[in-house]
Amino acid sequence: MDEVTTLRGKLAIQEEQMRAQGEQMKEQMRAQDEQMKAQLRVQSKEVRTYAETVRDLVRAIQTAGLQVSLPASHLDPPSTSEPPHPPDT
Repeated sequence: MDEVTTLRGKLAIQEEQMRAQGEQMKEQMRAQDEQMKAQLRVQSKEVRTYAETVRDLVRAIQTAGLQVSLPASHLDPPSTSEPPHPPDT
């Protein structure tokens, strides 16, 4: 019986340690969650500021009657059925 009592005691200690570790992990996750939310708030504000700046620039360009041609570098060149040829040398 003494061995059973010892094992039960060890099990109870392990359970308490695991519970404490679980609580510690929860607190760490809550802190990380709050930190991430704060970062998102800051980034959201920055994006809004950039968007407002771009909007103001576009309005100024339109008001001045300027036309700006921007390269469409993000677009792929038109495809052809022929493979590209090396330049003549």
